[in-house]
Amino acid sequence: MAQRGIRENAPAPIRHSLAVLMMVGCSTIMSLSGLLVRNLHDATDWQIVFWRGIALAAAMFLLLVIEHRGATLREMRRIGWSGVLGGLFFSGTIMGFVLSLTHTTVANTVFTMSAIPFFTAVLAWLVLGERVSRATVFAILAAAAGIALMVGDGLAEGSVFGNLMAILTALCFACFIVILRKGRAVNMLPSIIVAALVASAVAIGMTGGDLALSLHDLVLCLIWGAGISGTSYFLMVRSSRRLQGVELTLLVLLEFILAPVWVYVFVDEVPATRTLAGGLVVLTAVMVHALVTHRKLPVGMQ
Repeated sequence: MAQRGIRENAPAPIRHSLAVLMMVGCSTIMSLSGLLVRNLHDATDWQIVFWRGIALAAAMFLLLVIEHRGATLREMRRIGWSGVLGGLFFSGTIMGFVLSLTHTTVANTVFTMSAIPFFTAVLAWLVLGERVSRATVFAILAAAAGIALMVGDGLAEGSVFGNLMAILTALCFACFIVILRKGRAVNMLPSIIVAALVASAVAIGMTGGDLALSLHDLVLCLIWGAGISGTSYFLMVRSSRRLQGVELTLLVLLEFILAPVWVYVFVDEVPATRTLAGGLVVLTAVMVHALVTHRKLPVGMQ
């Protein structure tokens, strides 16, 4: 009966074309994060983490209620300890992303994060024993070279902390994915709620309770958490159930390409040459790896 109830409350499958459009929308919306941060006036990094986390947790809970109605609490309990542990790692992603954006360029942050598939591949090999193909090894080495270029640029520009936070963000997200795969957690949304609340709790300690913001900054933080992040994560979760891995990988790249463009056009934030070179290396490695891996799959799995 429990399984029947779960199926009854599960969202209906969506068409492939709609899933593609949802993922394009997800990546485009998420790419606005850096631009939003650059338009904040006085908010500190940890104040941003707190208010974004609160708004994100509220938005994810509302989506769960809309999607599962009376089974919302049961859906949250179903994630188990693996989902909670995944949420703890994802809280590192939430905090690291903000700290990176506030201490280095948007380009450095998103180009480094675009290597998440390779961080995930290494962790899946270490934790789950998944085989790493020769193509993946070459792609990882290329991505590492690209990240090294960007970290070197951070050393020259005095933004090494922001670069390290970008790497931490990618690592935490990779851990989140691997833990959910190992624990077979069904729904990521409750884990994201855990992550957002943990990040907000840490932010309270880091700010000493000083969480007051101007109305302008507060509205932008709430828009980021509930509007941009909430909508993007929901679209990603729904579309990922219908799209192939290569499609998801390539569509996610849209976020990493657009994010530096927005801040260049609207706030004149120009990435350094080494950042652009390193980012191009990483993005190319991800794209080529996704295409090569896809072609090697059996026809029925493509």
